[in-house]
Amino acid sequence: MHTWHLTFSTDGRNPLFPDEYTRRRALRVLARVAGSRSALFAIVDEHLHLVLFCDRQRAGRLARATLIAVRPLAAAVVEPAHRRAVQSRSHMSWLLDYLLTQPRRHGLPVHPAIWTGSPFPDLIGARQLPGLELKLRKALPRFRIRDLYRAVGLSPGGPLLPLPLETVRAQGIARLVAATTSALAVGPSLRGNRAELVHARRVAAQLAHQCGISLTDTAWALKLTPRAARRLLEPEQDSGPLEAVRLWLALENAVQAIRH
Repeated sequence: MHTWHLTFSTDGRNPLFPDEYTRRRALRVLARVAGSRSALFAIVDEHLHLVLFCDRQRAGRLARATLIAVRPLAAAVVEPAHRRAVQSRSHMSWLLDYLLTQPRRHGLPVHPAIWTGSPFPDLIGARQLPGLELKLRKALPRFRIRDLYRAVGLSPGGPLLPLPLETVRAQGIARLVAATTSALAVGPSLRGNRAELVHARRVAAQLAHQCGISLTDTAWALKLTPRAARRLLEPEQDSGPLEAVRLWLALENAVQAIRH
């Protein structure tokens, strides 16, 4: 197996995915198409990076499949991928830092740790994308989790933990719902009947219920009737999405703390 760095750029360097809704859709497409072979990714204003852990032929097939999948979402013509082999461990270490700091390098007005196009939330468990299994440890066996925190400018003293339920409640239902959309890469609106939106509403309602937030407030935030909101309280089989939302909130709080 080898590691390959693919870069997809737009014709004329025009904006690639110009709004939050499109960026989140693009993330889900990447996870579906290349998620089982990905080591890293990064989406910035006019290009997309994808690092694959696979053989040369598979890298070529995934480059073509990714191009076909993202072109309908892009606001400009996406050129075929520029493909380059990752030559060494030091090259991969440099690439990890380079991709985690893309927002800073491109002057984007958001902290690198919570940029939608960053792999950082996925690497620490604060986001769940169906199909995404970042194989960073296979591509870079000796990387340390504190290196991720240091790269994005957060304290490397220890990994973040999901916020306690009482602290989640103190954030308020509106922020809980917004964190759910970020942690599950949907929305930002949860209106609609697509499966990922129904799932996100269920996760938000269940976490709100666990925190002791009233069903009336939850229904208001989700723009549902209380009866419809109550139907969302059937327990999830997997607690992972609820923990990801709590960890996303912890990540946002950590970013706010270093800004003040």
